[in-house]
Amino acid sequence: MNWTTDEIRYMEEHAGEGAAAIAEHLNRTVISVKVQASRQGIFLTPRWRCPNCGCLTAKPLNAKTGWCANCTMEARREQIAKDVRELEDEVARRERNEQARQALYSKKSRLRKKLRENSPNQ
Repeated sequence: MNWTTDEIRYMEEHAGEGAAAIAEHLNRTVISVKVQASRQGIFLTPRWRCPNCGCLTAKPLNAKTGWCANCTMEARREQIAKDVRELEDEVARRERNEQARQALYSKKSRLRKKLRENSPNQ
C-alpha cells in the first residue's frame, strides 16, 4: 500500500512520538513506518517535552518530578543549597550558644574565685 502525502506529513509532525504511536494512528505496521521514515530521512526517536523548561529531550522525563534531567538536577541542587544554608544557620546558632555558655562559666568561676579571695575565713 502506497503512502499518501498526508501520512508522510503526519509522520514528520509526530516523529517524536515514536514508530509504535505513528503506526497505531495510521493503521500501519511498526516495520512499515520505520522503513518509510528511513526512506524519507525522518528520525523516529521518541522525544519528551519538559513541562518546566519546555525543552525536548530524548530521555524520558523523571518519574518523581515529571521534568527533564537538567531541570530535576537543578531543583535538587537548589534543595541541597537550602539544606546547607539551614545547617550553617544551625551550626552558627550552636556555636553562639556554646560561646555564651562558656562565657557564663568563666564569669561564674571568676566570681567564685573572688569570693574565696575575699572570704573572712582565711
